[in-house]
Order: sequence, then C-alpha cells, then structure tokens
Amino acid sequence: METNAQDLINQIMEENKIKEEKIANSNVNYSLSKTKSNEDIIKENRQNQKLKQNIVVNKRKRSFDSNSSSDSDSQDSSPYGSSEEEKYNNKNNKKDIKTTSMVSTDSSLENLMLSHDLNIKLFTLISSIFCIATTTLSIIGSLTFERLLTFDYHRQQKSSNEIRMNNTMIYILLAVMIFFNIGTLITISLNKDHTLTKLIYTELNWFYGLTQMAFGSLFIITLLWETDLWTINVCLTISMLTILLLAFYFPEIKQKKNMSKGTFIFIYIYFSILFSFISYVTFYNISSILLENLDEQTDDMKRTFHIIVKVGINVGETILSFVLLTYFKDIFFAYTSAYIECAVFIHESFDLKNENIALFIMVLAIVLGIILTIYRYGKKTFGYEEVRLEISKNFSLLPGKK
Repeated sequence: METNAQDLINQIMEENKIKEEKIANSNVNYSLSKTKSNEDIIKENRQNQKLKQNIVVNKRKRSFDSNSSSDSDSQDSSPYGSSEEEKYNNKNNKKDIKTTSMVSTDSSLENLMLSHDLNIKLFTLISSIFCIATTTLSIIGSLTFERLLTFDYHRQQKSSNEIRMNNTMIYILLAVMIFFNIGTLITISLNKDHTLTKLIYTELNWFYGLTQMAFGSLFIITLLWETDLWTINVCLTISMLTILLLAFYFPEIKQKKNMSKGTFIFIYIYFSILFSFISYVTFYNISSILLENLDEQTDDMKRTFHIIVKVGINVGETILSFVLLTYFKDIFFAYTSAYIECAVFIHESFDLKNENIALFIMVLAIVLGIILTIYRYGKKTFGYEEVRLEISKNFSLLPGKK
C-alpha cells in the first residue's frame, strides 16, 4: 500500500512538471512571437519613413533637376515602393504641366491686354493733344483771319443772309473745351483716376480718340482753306460723322451712376458740351447751304427765308435739348445749347426784335426745363444715386435665430 501511494505521488509530480514545462514553452513562444511582431512593426515604420523622406527629397530635386534624375534616385532609394512613387510623380508632373500652361496663357493674355491698353492710352493722349492744338490755333486764326469754323461765311461773302454769332462767347466755350482736354490729358498720363482710365480702356475704347480726332479736324479744315460752299459741305460731313461716333457710347455714359470726380467732369460733362456744340455746328452748316441760293430772290423772300432758317435751326437744337433732358436728365447739353443760342441773338448788342424774340423764348424754355429737372430729380441729375441695402424680414443678425 505504501508503494502504491508513493507511485501515485510520483505520477502526480511528473504530470505537474510536464504541465509547467508546457506553460513555460507557450510563454516563451508568445514572447518570441510578440518580439517578432514588434520588430516587424518597427521595420515597417522605418520603411514608411524612408519612403516619405525619399518622396520629399524627390520633390526638392524635381524643382532643381530634371524629371529623369529624380525618378532614378527614387528607384534606388526605395526598390519595393517605386511603382507608387512613379504614380505620385506622374500625377505631380501632370499638375505642374497644367499649372504652367495656365500661367503661360494668363501671362500671354495679360501681355495682350496691356499692349492693347497702351495703344488705346497713346491714341487717347494724341487725340487730346490734337484737339487742344487745333482749337487753340482756331481761336488765334479767327483773330487774324476773321474766320472761326464756318460761322463767318456770309460775312466774308458780303451777303446779308447771315446768322451772326457773338465770337467772344464762342471763344469762351472753346476755352472751356480746351480746359477739359487738358484735364483729361493730365489725368490719363498720371493715372490719377483709375475709374476714368478703366472706362476709356473698356467701354469707350477707340471711339474716344476717333471722336476727338474728328472734332479737331473741323478746325484744321477751316484754317487751311477759305470758307466756301465746298468747305461747308466737308465740315458738315465731318460733324455728322462726329455725331455718329458719339451715338455709339453717349447713352451708356449718361446712364452711369456714382462716378468718380474725374469721370464726371472729363467724360460726363465734356461729352455733353461737345455733343451740343457739334449738333449746333451741324445745324448751322445746313442753314448755310440753304441760304446759299437766296441771291436771286427778292429782298422780301430773302428776309422771310432767312428768318425761317434762323429760327428753324435753333428750334431743332431746343427740341434736342428737351429730348436729352427727358431721357437722360442731361442739363449740361441743355445749358450749352441755351448758351449758344444766346450767342446768336446777342451778337453785337442785346437786340430783341423780330426772330430774336423767338430765340429768347427758346432760351428761357431751356433754362426753365433745367431748373425743373434739378428740382424733380435732385442729385440724380448729376449721376448720383443712394445705394440702399434691402434686408429681408426673416434675416436676423443674432446667431441661432432666423
């Protein structure tokens, strides 16, 4: 019995040793597997870091070296991740090509626009200088040759069928137009008003310079040639061409609101004065052609036709003033028309007789229209409007509320 009990104890001890050995072996295997997995993770992290470093190095090399050298370096540094890097590099190369092409096209467009704007600027400056020179020479020439545009045609022909004007008032009007051109010349050359230059470059474009050149050529023609019927027809053609050029952009200018000072003075006001003066020159040249064939008529017929023509051209100018007052609130055109009509009946002395009474009434009507327009529209008459921001009732400035 004692031997059997001792044998059982020995078996139990051996079984416990075997179990302990199995547990120890399993722990060793687990620790070994764990260390191996940790080593694998560390190796993978190192490899990922190497890949990231290689990509950064390739990016830097790409900005200085060619694409081929950067690709070879990336293959040597990471042999097993070369395909991914090639994909990444190809994507970046495509993006670089797109960006460079977009930058090149944008730069070329900017260069084209810059050259276009410079050409318009140069042509605008030349046309302003041309207008200043021709208008000044016309004033000086009228004092020496007694010839100002075609206004003194019938006086030179020693004909009684003339529509006389006060030259001093016309000189003042031309001096004002010279002042506007000098102001435009200084503003554009010094780039003091970006709104003005932008308006000329984008909307007025070449029409501004063409209008100025056509207007200045009127004075050149009457300075080079003596005033006769041929000169009047040429001046009539040029004045009508100037009106046609003005018609392309005049309504757009009159619809401008809240302009800068330079734009308001040298564009908005100037073209109203220029349009009024050119329109009256056109009416005057038409009247000179109509009055050319009155020498064979009797004195009564001459006098009657002379009154009809004189009143008729001023009626046309007055109607045009009221049209622009109605549609564009253009008081500057109307004021210039009234000023020129005053120069017609105040030629040498204030004489209110016969047709001058009708002219005086038309001037009063224009002045009254100007006053009523300013009273009715206020600041809108001068191109100024208050901008009102309408906020809906459902909108609230407090956060979290509607």
